Amino acid sequence: MEIEIREYRPEDEAQWMRTHAIIMSISHAWNYTIQQRPVYERPSTCLVAVAGETIVGLTDIEYDTEPGEICYQKDSLGGYVLEFGRLPEYAGNRIGTKLIGASIEESKKKGIHRLEYWTQDRNAARYYARIGMNEIGRHYRFRMKPTAEIEDILGKKYIGIEYIYACCLVEEWPLVKQKYEIIEKHPLEPHLCIGYEIRF
Repeated sequence: MEIEIREYRPEDEAQWMRTHAIIMSISHAWNYTIQQRPVYERPSTCLVAVAGETIVGLTDIEYDTEPGEICYQKDSLGGYVLEFGRLPEYAGNRIGTKLIGASIEESKKKGIHRLEYWTQDRNAARYYARIGMNEIGRHYRFRMKPTAEIEDILGKKYIGIEYIYACCLVEEWPLVKQKYEIIEKHPLEPHLCIGYEIRF
């Protein structure tokens, strides 16, 4: 199957949103659902994988303008990969590899020589490790019921707090679970988020 990697175009938006929604529905990589395509304030690269006239994969990268501005690593400017995926029925066409390769080339043109891929999805984490990306960090992302103290600080008279979205280092997770009421029920259950990096 012929797969073309090209820059995203404004006229792609409706199809991009459909593809993104399908990918999102089978992945734990996202924390929220979007109803319109993101617009980036910083320099960015936005690519799509196309089979015929169909967008079958996508990736969006936003770049640091100062080291560590949005990336975890702070030793140099990097690109933070905000969107990355492909439609499940197009597995086996090396779409991820092609998107990463094109992302590297576009990043080099902008003077960027490293990309960070963070994910809560186990399949994505296995993929990044399998293709040789280096792990750079781990943390838990979770939702918790507010304590009485937190409600008092925020002023529960005026603000209703359903839950707090938070994160913590892996080594702090056992203590956090002991101290706070963590929401465990799907779709708000905790997820381990793992960061990977590729340098070029």
